[in-house]
Amino acid sequence: MPLIHTAYYTIPVPCWKRSGRVRLALLSDLHNNIFPGLLEILQREKPDYVLIAGDMVNRPTRLTPVRFGRGYGCVRKLAEDFPVYYALGNHESSWRHHEGKKQPFDRYQRALEKRGVVFLQDTFVDLGSEENPLRISGLELGHEQYTHHLKNRKAPEEGEVEVKLGQAKPFQILLVHHPFYLEQYAAWGADLVLAGHLHGGQIRLPGLGGLIASGFQFFPPYTKGLYEKGKTRMLVSAGLGTHTVPFRVFNPREVLIVDLVAENS
Repeated sequence: MPLIHTAYYTIPVPCWKRSGRVRLALLSDLHNNIFPGLLEILQREKPDYVLIAGDMVNRPTRLTPVRFGRGYGCVRKLAEDFPVYYALGNHESSWRHHEGKKQPFDRYQRALEKRGVVFLQDTFVDLGSEENPLRISGLELGHEQYTHHLKNRKAPEEGEVEVKLGQAKPFQILLVHHPFYLEQYAAWGADLVLAGHLHGGQIRLPGLGGLIASGFQFFPPYTKGLYEKGKTRMLVSAGLGTHTVPFRVFNPREVLIVDLVAENS
């Protein structure tokens, strides 16, 4: 089995008037691990855009500083060959808000921005045309959406996504780290959600899916693959690395290649 699995998806876009294809590569959850073969995969697949759904680095703790060298090196190398759009995961957000940090997050961000990386922190970029519109919005979730204490975890409130990002536009991609809130993303109007965070459930059991999520929630929803809510589709990457649990079982590292095509082409 290859070190990194490549999963392919084709998403038809009803509102596109001209035939054509836009190829996206979705990466997430490197967690400052090594990335053998990743650059070669992307050079072979030739995506138009590389989208990062967060957690390329590891947040600081009270005992250890942030670990970001491999994550920084990976994103920097990607930006040499591709346009890169980066939404924050919980580890980047924790680093950004961490007090007493010796290595400020804004230094990491500025260094990558100088290489051409675009950070989508509650903002958007329009990459399409009048005939084939394409908007990618990056949503930064709060601590209360990530907490491991399930009783204290709060979904985004009604209208919260729109307050941060404005109204959804066609064709609307939402780049966000946590996939649990598909209902809220769909209510906002996302056509396609791209997410990560759950590492594929860490251990995958045949016929049952991912085993565990943060907070020791067993058989969580939305661990890997394609999900639908009304007109909204969501693709969840199993990610590129490990963090607290340093192994993966029946669950290879993953890159998603997503082709957007006009529905009538």
